[in-house]
Amino acid sequence: MIDLVRATPKTLVIGSIHHDRSLDVARLPGRGETVISRRARDGLGGKGANQAVAIARMGVACELLGVVGDDASATVVRDALANHGVSVAQVGVVPGRHTGRATVVVEATGENLIVVEPGPVDRIDRAMVDANLRDHATPPAVVVVQGEVPPAVVAWAADSAGAASTRFVLNLAPVVPVDPGTLRRADPLVVNEHEAGHLLELLDGGPARIDDVDDALGVARRLVAAGPRSAVVTLGAEGAVLADGPTAHHLAAFAATVADTTGAGDCFTGTLAAALARGHSLPEAARWGLAAASLAVSRPGAASAFPTWEQAGDVLRREAAPR
Repeated sequence: MIDLVRATPKTLVIGSIHHDRSLDVARLPGRGETVISRRARDGLGGKGANQAVAIARMGVACELLGVVGDDASATVVRDALANHGVSVAQVGVVPGRHTGRATVVVEATGENLIVVEPGPVDRIDRAMVDANLRDHATPPAVVVVQGEVPPAVVAWAADSAGAASTRFVLNLAPVVPVDPGTLRRADPLVVNEHEAGHLLELLDGGPARIDDVDDALGVARRLVAAGPRSAVVTLGAEGAVLADGPTAHHLAAFAATVADTTGAGDCFTGTLAAALARGHSLPEAARWGLAAASLAVSRPGAASAFPTWEQAGDVLRREAAPR
């Protein structure tokens, strides 16, 4: 278990918790095609759980608000979270329901496809959210929410975070409908290039194709113009772009030997939130996220592959060293 004695400001993640089954294949199947898996692995998953682990691995105290079923998988995922240093005091159990599940197919290049059975995430209610934000004597410094929870939960989290003066990090993955008030509280909104395009089509109806970094810079500026205080668009091997007003910046990715991209976006978002909680600026936090993600993709698995704060720091120091 990770020692959080030196943990810095508390964070709260509101999100999904899954028991994943990962299947390694030589290549992803085409439509209607059957392929044979070379290896199967079970482990912790769900964007909420993954991002909470990423935060805890950064040495920042993290509590996860979510729900599991009353099946054997619930014990597995709760134990895994606790062993990674995540507080599970706010993880509820829903009788008669099974814990969320996901099937992850990973090809030899590290690319993947994922199918999610969400489980009882619909049982997160407003009272649970308010108790940890609006009604809490010492609310967290940062709250993180993803699109794997119902849109109502996203809206409650944004509202309660605003009332508690807590920084609201919104990872709209997948993209779900959000009202303008919710979007305006996001600081930042975090999406990948595909999610950014989908979201802009919903917001302003215009096309948002990203073929290169210049396209991504324009999309990031359009996202901020649509409401959020800041926006980060992740670009995989091209790094990320961020905008916090009319200007946008490109941050290059760190070199990585890719083994498995599962959870890379969650590693980035969780690390970014942890760095913000530690007092870093948004550009600095995004660099920490990219450094951590470069290590995560070099190892198989999702949460189990996430690096520590010290390991991510080593990547940043190597990049800054004179050549």
